[in-house]
Amino acid sequence: MRKRTIYYATRSVFKNEELKIISRFETFLDPAKNTQSIGDLIEFKVSEIVTEEPLEINLCEMVRHKARSAYRVILAPCIVEHAGLVLEKNETEGFPGGLTQPMWDALKPEGFLSRINCAGERAIARAVVGYCDGKQTYTFVGETRGTIADAPTGSRDFYWDVIFCPDDGGGKTYAEISGEPNGLQKKLSMSQSTKAIKAFASFLATQNGNGLFETS
Repeated sequence: MRKRTIYYATRSVFKNEELKIISRFETFLDPAKNTQSIGDLIEFKVSEIVTEEPLEINLCEMVRHKARSAYRVILAPCIVEHAGLVLEKNETEGFPGGLTQPMWDALKPEGFLSRINCAGERAIARAVVGYCDGKQTYTFVGETRGTIADAPTGSRDFYWDVIFCPDDGGGKTYAEISGEPNGLQKKLSMSQSTKAIKAFASFLATQNGNGLFETS
């Protein structure tokens, strides 16, 4: 199975480091549960282009648009990603979903917790990877369930990691986990982003390279 080159359109300063770790994780290839490392399947090339992100609660709809806008610039098979929090009591509506980032940027951590009144609530960290090959656009969803912390804890460098406590994290926020020795790998092992990329890698392994423009 040949290795594919896929452009990853992102302006995140964290993504290169994360992709190096995620590439070491294995993903299922087929119903027989055969596995292969993501890095053996895909060579990711980060492209810091500006993409279009419509303001949508629905993360999949937002990412579909974002992926197509990335392809129009890169003209090669590419992926984009967007993540958000979804409160379990609002799971049907997907709230705040795609609105998480603008709300976070405007309110900051303490304001986000107080204005939404979500401290201590059950929540879903949801990531959607969008893939565009020039003909079709696909989305892949990864989810991690957990609880919203009572107060921001850990480094504030990366988004809402300071308030989301994954169920397998021993009561710590993503930010706290990332700050420990080998913490980023531990966080990524349970991350919604990793789950979405694994789903994408499994899908890509079934494709025969029929995109409008292909890279080796």
